Amino acid sequence: MRLFEGILIAVHTLWLFSFLFRFNAKVKISINVIALFLFVIHLGFEGYRWQMGLTYILFIFLTLLTLKSFIQRNAEKAALECANQKKKLKKLIYITLILIYSFSSYGLVTVMPVFQLPKPTGPFEVGMNSRHLIDESRHSSEQKDRELMIQIWYPAEVEDNAKDIQYESFPYEEWSGTMEFIFSVPRYFFEYLKYAQTNSIKDIAVSNQEKKYPVLLFSHGFGSTRMQSFSQMEELASHGYVVVSVDHTNDAAYTKFPDGREMMNQTDAYSYSFNIEDERDVKARSEDISYVLDQLTSINDKDPQGLFTGKIDIDRIGIFGHSYGGSTAAQALLDDSRISAGINIDGPLHEPVASSGFEQPFMFILDEDYLYLSEEEIQYTNITQEEFQKYHDKISELADFHYKEGIKGDTYMLTFIAGDHYTFTDFPFLSPLLSWNVDIDQFHQVMNRYTLAFFDHYVKDEEIDPLLRKEKKEDQFYYFKTNIKND
Repeated sequence: MRLFEGILIAVHTLWLFSFLFRFNAKVKISINVIALFLFVIHLGFEGYRWQMGLTYILFIFLTLLTLKSFIQRNAEKAALECANQKKKLKKLIYITLILIYSFSSYGLVTVMPVFQLPKPTGPFEVGMNSRHLIDESRHSSEQKDRELMIQIWYPAEVEDNAKDIQYESFPYEEWSGTMEFIFSVPRYFFEYLKYAQTNSIKDIAVSNQEKKYPVLLFSHGFGSTRMQSFSQMEELASHGYVVVSVDHTNDAAYTKFPDGREMMNQTDAYSYSFNIEDERDVKARSEDISYVLDQLTSINDKDPQGLFTGKIDIDRIGIFGHSYGGSTAAQALLDDSRISAGINIDGPLHEPVASSGFEQPFMFILDEDYLYLSEEEIQYTNITQEEFQKYHDKISELADFHYKEGIKGDTYMLTFIAGDHYTFTDFPFLSPLLSWNVDIDQFHQVMNRYTLAFFDHYVKDEEIDPLLRKEKKEDQFYYFKTNIKND
């Protein structure tokens, strides 16, 4: 809840009480004036959002009621003497209105807050840039040429005398499109996210503190968006990485191109393939990754926008992804030798990775109930309880096998006891109802600390962090296992 929203709701609650306890008409007028003043400030500085709709309606209603009571106060006194028998009924109505209004208004703005992303902990400010890429060598029924949107976060250069740095607003269009796909809720209900602020500065110069910066590629989950883990992208960029998140068009929930065209995922949100042999989609995603790497190489040679020329270290590349994006990260390691290390965040392994593995170092970051679905959730999918159980047993077996021996490079496994599949993303910031059983900030701090330690060693080639050597367990939160094979 934002400052003036809370004050405005409190004033309106007091205003309602003024009618319940029959305050003097002048008091009601004074409250009306205060409410009007706060209303103007709220709209001017914070902006409207639908969760405050009851307050806006109530302002109009109570203003009319206040004016009426002020003009007709003498008549009301006479009427009151003739209507004592209705007094208790009116009080009950007012009390009911107060309770409904207070609960609804405070509830809506609290359950669906305008959240702020956590501040990055690294030494760099964070810049952000978006690119529209067109791969003319690949085609599909949905697109004549394969079009991709990528988002780039990077270490930024902010001059000491810089004033009034403007951080970018939250990418509400991508998020509202994603929520519409997943929950079939109209995008309008999430437009208020435009008031949330990020820690990224659009198109600011790349920092000159280092000659060039290594690359980390990110692949989103099925039916999600390249913006799903915004805070993690900012955190990694603040520690000296060029972080590139790819929208896998058609597989993403929603993609908007610079010319205004929008592409929605046309499949059912619960139509994910529970078949490790089904490599078609993950292979296409891996091809997206390789194409983006080709384009980054060209951008590094000569950037048309003048930002990244000579600033990207194409010889130091890592990849990570969430859910189906974790599957993509593993596939890309098998397909593209330019990538030196990868992380799978709560995703399954598909073929051919499931059978062959790969050579590069790899980290599993998993939920303890690794992609497990309840019987209620399975009802929304296209498989039976028995089929899902067979699939779940197989992916768990594969993760354990590749951690121990199937992957030739060093392997690690960070397992969270708290949280669920979406806690790894920024989605729990949407509402405290989505993170009631876990400290989301602490969860992300642990995940990011291990992610940085892994990439700092295997991509930046820094000395291994003792964190990666120490097996540990935090009761009720997470445990960590290490399998260093190439010491």
